[in-house]
Amino acid sequence: MELSKEKNVDSTSTGILNRIIGLFLTGDLAPFLIIISLIAGAIAIFLTPREEEPQIVAPIADIFVQAPGLPIENVERQVSTRLEKLLAQIDGVEHVYSVSSPGESLVTVRFFVGEEREQSLVKLYNKIYSNIDQVHPDITNWVVKPIEIDDVPIVNVTIWSDRPKQIDDYDLRRIAEELEIELQALL
Repeated sequence: MELSKEKNVDSTSTGILNRIIGLFLTGDLAPFLIIISLIAGAIAIFLTPREEEPQIVAPIADIFVQAPGLPIENVERQVSTRLEKLLAQIDGVEHVYSVSSPGESLVTVRFFVGEEREQSLVKLYNKIYSNIDQVHPDITNWVVKPIEIDDVPIVNVTIWSDRPKQIDDYDLRRIAEELEIELQALL
């Protein structure tokens, strides 16, 4: 008895599956579904709003800080980290990150997408200049440079040498500058 129940279940499943497959193979259902899909796609193309060059507002600013003579450890601890913590307190800031090197620091502040550019820069300047009393004495200069969305590179190129004794940093820099001139000529 159990064998006959299993056989009926298998034949019923197979029967339904065979009917569906047969409907697509012999019937006119497949071309009908294709035509409906093409019509729905065409309607979606015409009804979907689009803009040729959407203006995405994502305020970003770099703060270049110069502290000549400070070793990288001190620049990171006394300049970069303190400035990161200070700028992270600004309302609307999404992310703050920095790069330290001997005698200088680069701190980047990225605001949330949709924040007003001018208002974000005003908040940034206000925060920096209202805390000017906390500036490390070795800092000689800083520059706040807003970054436009067009300033973000779409291609980065790295130039290096497998033979550093034959091609040193000066030669690599010269090659990079010549390559930059050639690439700008293509635009």
